[in-house]
Amino acid sequence: MEYLPRRVDGRLARLLGVHPALLVEGVRGAGKTSTASQLAAATLRLDHPPTAEMVSNDPEAACSSLPSPVLIDEWQRVPAVWDAVRRMIDEDRSPGRFILSGSSRAAVTADIHAGAGRILPLRLRPMTLSERRGVAPTVSLEDLAERGIEAVRGARSAFSSAEQLAPTVESGLPGYLGMEPLEHQEALRSYLDLAVSRDLAEVAATPRNTSKLRRYVRAYGAAVGTNADHAAIHHAAAVSKATGETYHDLLDRLGLIEELPGWSHNRLKRLTKRPKRHLIDPALASADHHDTADSLSERRPRLGELFESAVVCQITAAAEALGLGWRFGHLRTAGGDHEIDLVADLPDGGVIAFEVKLSNTVATADARHLTALRDRLGDAFRAGLIIHPGTTAFRLDDRIAAAPLGILV
Repeated sequence: MEYLPRRVDGRLARLLGVHPALLVEGVRGAGKTSTASQLAAATLRLDHPPTAEMVSNDPEAACSSLPSPVLIDEWQRVPAVWDAVRRMIDEDRSPGRFILSGSSRAAVTADIHAGAGRILPLRLRPMTLSERRGVAPTVSLEDLAERGIEAVRGARSAFSSAEQLAPTVESGLPGYLGMEPLEHQEALRSYLDLAVSRDLAEVAATPRNTSKLRRYVRAYGAAVGTNADHAAIHHAAAVSKATGETYHDLLDRLGLIEELPGWSHNRLKRLTKRPKRHLIDPALASADHHDTADSLSERRPRLGELFESAVVCQITAAAEALGLGWRFGHLRTAGGDHEIDLVADLPDGGVIAFEVKLSNTVATADARHLTALRDRLGDAFRAGLIIHPGTTAFRLDDRIAAAPLGILV
């Protein structure tokens, strides 16, 4: 399978030239092994039993005999390798010695903090729209932060409306690209089945009722793009509060849940803290509920929630891959008078806000929540964008524009 370049590739190479070891995390199937392999001179695959046994017997000898960088894939299968790498780094802190890859938060018993200052973690998310198509975005997020809406005005999306809506039902996990819709959704449902059976064993100290947990995943998937409270999800899954909270924690450790916290700012009061519910890939929720492009065309509210989730996941993935240091949240006032789907705090104190609109037609009136935030924040408000699946980006008001999703991700 041909390797599709990832936006994180350049950052990985740059950091490997500075740090002795990197830890590439991500959900199963995110492409950790293939991405890390692009930089590795040698690989130890610990999902291969003979290799795992050899490394378990003498991890330092197994690692030190190979040329650098050494990729230690599925490192959590042999937790002792973590301390071995740490010791070898203590003896020689030369950059570019090791790349470790493994499932998100998988090795909950490993002393991860002991690697602080030695092993730098990076998270690999599902592919963005441009990565899936093998093209570069029209507008970079760095340029957006620097120039505001001037960076996007007049920019045209290389993707059709249908292509920009596709991430609602098509996964960005590399191994699932290019499949026929029916087979694609079947594969994603199987992915979730395996996640709560096989993958769960890596994060759960005791066995769990996988059928109940699978039911909870489906209930959670029904709430993506909303701020549904936990009680509603527990009720839909027919589980108790205590059981639901345990399941939520387990899915978070697996990296499947991607919740967006309530945003806060000292210039605004009475903002809700309840998070928006998202999965790491909204196509997982679609597949679990048999939502297809055709069926969603008749269910606009559900499509709107999934498109919002896709926009959130795509923009956060792009910003994280580039190492921009943006911190994300969503804004909702306690009374529900104002709501903004995604707000980014920039390292320099600036703020960029994104609202999501399903329609290709955007008017100035659609920007009222962004306008209110701009007026409250003053100069700190860098830009506000209404993200839509249309063709062209254009100015709506001072520091506010409408922009197709396809120009940014």
